[in-house]
Amino acid sequence: MTEFVERHAGALQLIFVVAVISTALLLSISLRPDSSGPSAAGRSTDTAVSIVTPVAAPFRPSVSLNGVVQARTVTRVIPQVSGRVVKVSTMFRPGASVAKGEMLFVIDPSDYELAIERTLAEIEAARSELTRLEAEAAAEREIWRGQFPDRQIPDLIARVPQIAAAKARIHSGEAARQAAELALSRTTVRAPFDARILETELDVGQVVGSSAAVGSMFSIDSLEIVVPVSAEQRRLIGPLNGQRAAIIAPASSGGVIEGRLVRAAAALDERTRLGTLYVATDNPDPLTAGEFVTVEINGEDTPDSYRVPAMALTSRDRLWVVEDGRLAGRTVEVLGREAEMAVVRAFDYADGVVIVPPANARDGLSVSPRGAGELATVDNGAE
Repeated sequence: MTEFVERHAGALQLIFVVAVISTALLLSISLRPDSSGPSAAGRSTDTAVSIVTPVAAPFRPSVSLNGVVQARTVTRVIPQVSGRVVKVSTMFRPGASVAKGEMLFVIDPSDYELAIERTLAEIEAARSELTRLEAEAAAEREIWRGQFPDRQIPDLIARVPQIAAAKARIHSGEAARQAAELALSRTTVRAPFDARILETELDVGQVVGSSAAVGSMFSIDSLEIVVPVSAEQRRLIGPLNGQRAAIIAPASSGGVIEGRLVRAAAALDERTRLGTLYVATDNPDPLTAGEFVTVEINGEDTPDSYRVPAMALTSRDRLWVVEDGRLAGRTVEVLGREAEMAVVRAFDYADGVVIVPPANARDGLSVSPRGAGELATVDNGAE
């Protein structure tokens, strides 16, 4: 027996190997899924997806922007006359608010009062000279008519040029008086509008000139919100027609301040390439120049728009629809968001929008859609 095994050992090993390979082939064939039926083939190749049918509804986008409060212009306070300051208002200090016509400071008026007195004296002297010349001219005319009744009296004898010079001195004196009175009125410097004081270091005793600024202020009515805006946000807002805007100022205790869009910048910012909108308000008192605020603006109405689940978007503006049992990509225009919904402009959604796109999504992928009800919430049609 031992001799038989040793003699046929090679043949026995070959038979054993063939038997193991045959057994493995039989097992692999028995475990292979049955693909004989058409329904089984469909289940193995199609990907199940949940779809919804969006419903058209109007939408008014609300754009939230960040802006800064600025004054259109800042006015430098420069006195129009020179002199020593004799009085300064307690409100002419940084941060204070002053009303239109309120006194800011007073320059010593003594020199300007004396100038008025001097011009009045010059006017009286010129009038007295005119009276004397007119009397002399009348006497000369009487004498001339007695001696030369048929001849015209010369202007020089009738004091015509002297009288004209006296009248000119009177007019000049009147003009000088008005100028002196105007200068005197300017010794009291008043606020030209309702304003807030930005800066000043003026105090009693200082000598000011007519060319040096002693402070700066801005008009409260000139406060407006400067709002940077992107091209997409500008498109959502639509044409400027005085849209209402809600201004939310953190430093204000009055809550929301009503405003309106008044204009847009004519050029983009060279650094950021953003546009600029300007928002004004009829109630600027709660605002502070330089503070950051939030501005919410209702955009242009979109009568036909769709609401789709936000999770349906695979990128900023890309989603998938089912068309004749296959996936088809769509690029949409996103108008805004509402809770877990993305609001998009109306588009061709074919048989429905895929709620959660599969990981292997691609154009033409064969799918098996489920639940094609109208979309009211994110859960409609989702399984």
